[in-house]
Amino acid sequence: MSLQRIAKHLKTARVRAVFLFDGPPDWLTFHKQAIFRQHDAVLHLSDSDTSEVAVHRYRDYLGTNNNAVLLEFNQVIHADALAALAGTVNGGGILYVFLPATDSPFKKRLIQSAERFERIELIRPNADLKLLTEKLCTEQLPEVDEPTLPNADQKQIVDCMIDLPGTCHILMADRGRGKSTTLGLACQAWIRNYRGRELVVTGPRPSAVSTLLEHAAQSVRFVAWDKLLSDYPAQSVRLIIDEAAAIPMHVLQQLAQRFTVWAIATTVDGYEGCGRGFAVRFLEWIQQQRVCKVHALERPIRWSEFDTCEPWLNQALLMQVQHTQMTTEALASKAPLEFQDTHASELSEADLTEVIILLLEAHYQSSPNDLRLLLDDNEQRLVLARRNRLLIGVIWYGHEGPLPEALHTPIKEGKRRLNGNILPQAIAFYLQQQDVLNWQWWRVTRIAVHDDVRRQGVGLQLLAHLTKLAERANIDALGSSFGASPDVLEFWTQTSFQVIRMGRKLNMASGYPNAIVASGLSSRSQELVRVLHDYCNAELDWKAHTPVNISTATHQVARQVLGGFAHGNLPFTEAQFAWTVCDMKLPIKATGLTLPGQILNTTDDLARLTQRYGYSSQQTMQNQLRQIAREYLELTR
Repeated sequence: MSLQRIAKHLKTARVRAVFLFDGPPDWLTFHKQAIFRQHDAVLHLSDSDTSEVAVHRYRDYLGTNNNAVLLEFNQVIHADALAALAGTVNGGGILYVFLPATDSPFKKRLIQSAERFERIELIRPNADLKLLTEKLCTEQLPEVDEPTLPNADQKQIVDCMIDLPGTCHILMADRGRGKSTTLGLACQAWIRNYRGRELVVTGPRPSAVSTLLEHAAQSVRFVAWDKLLSDYPAQSVRLIIDEAAAIPMHVLQQLAQRFTVWAIATTVDGYEGCGRGFAVRFLEWIQQQRVCKVHALERPIRWSEFDTCEPWLNQALLMQVQHTQMTTEALASKAPLEFQDTHASELSEADLTEVIILLLEAHYQSSPNDLRLLLDDNEQRLVLARRNRLLIGVIWYGHEGPLPEALHTPIKEGKRRLNGNILPQAIAFYLQQQDVLNWQWWRVTRIAVHDDVRRQGVGLQLLAHLTKLAERANIDALGSSFGASPDVLEFWTQTSFQVIRMGRKLNMASGYPNAIVASGLSSRSQELVRVLHDYCNAELDWKAHTPVNISTATHQVARQVLGGFAHGNLPFTEAQFAWTVCDMKLPIKATGLTLPGQILNTTDDLARLTQRYGYSSQQTMQNQLRQIAREYLELTR
């Protein structure tokens, strides 16, 4: 197959081709070597070849432009990487995708959807490559000139940004539309019109804003967002934020409150770190804070309007789909809900589409990988809620545990962490409760309800139905883990679930600490959930500097957690409250041991504690404290 000849023909129309390779390892290796021989440069990411860039590092290449990209999926198809890096391929370029040998519903979906689009080609060992080459090279394609920059739409936006320097300009568009180029050209125009007033650009990483910096021609400099927040005084710079969807929303809010933000550019495709819900919520928030003007770029620049790669991915990954509009009668209906427990692979295309839309719009971290996981993992299931046959709500839940006996101690000690099984492993490690590794759990991953019928109890009814299903299946406990925002916590307080852990660190995606909630369904799980809930409430009271109620059961959990710290499993900050509880019941001073003054009562992180108490390193501090903890536990048995 003459790849150079194909690429030359594609370039006349500035369209891309996608080659999906599906075959045995030796055959794939042969074609990989052929691809490298025929291209000057190939961006190659692999999930198995350690000599190449790992697939999960795909975000590092979001700001690049490539003529050839090879994605090697030997284990599973990384849908986020596929969607993201397809968008970095220039018109006339080729995306090569090596599919896993194992068949799956998601792989089947990609292949079947490819059949509906020109220049999305499936290549198997029996393929006639000469015939394919002739087909691609003789296809009648319209000749398309390279676009001039700026085009009319970009120029209109740049002029508006210069005319309204006090407005926060928001550029929203799909990838390849020239958002970063527009911002770069606007920076040049800013310096010409407002010389002497410094501009700073930030983004998820320097490489992600390289296009903007190239077109800005030294009229702006890059500063990492964490450095801006830690080192720069308020209102000290005029700020541009590129690739905003890849920055946590609470960080964007801090930047907007602290600095004069002149422009923000973001995609809403859902693979950069945040789902479509991010764009909706952030847009609502920023418009309440600042005078804003929203700009849209519709026409692609990186490829022509005749390109088929983007519509193929949008269809295959359900990235640009719209809700079925609800009628007034449906919204006003009081008809009872009908529930369906199912697997995503069993759904019709219409129902699967509606499920993905609900998940995309309801959660700040939804992405195409969710679709792949739902289709391919048999442990992931859905409960759908319908009213008058309209899908209005969904619970995504997964089966977790029991875990192999041989792994219990390593998991509790933090030496092993299996993929999935989030709840039992977190509880066994952070709360040192090894017994939960023997349980069967159902973990609620997401709850999503149609915007038009929220606040009507649909989510609560979905949870109640899931609980009934779990009881029939003899599940030991239900649970969930999430960023504990006030509105989400308020929802869970209306259920039978109880908070059993509140993390100390803020989740980078949500800006809130992670919470774990659980509901016991057997006598042993109900008792432990109650005990852990009491322990969690006591810790929250301690953090709030209010009186703490210490029961015998709370003291027992505290000793287990302190034991986890004493034997090197947990960091000191995770055991501070536990040690405080133990000290209240059996004072440290009574044992003849001493601790650095007030070290149990400070909320500093390990680095600040190390500095405050004069230790040479965090390890030295923790080793000394662990020795004291071991002696204390031995003396107070």
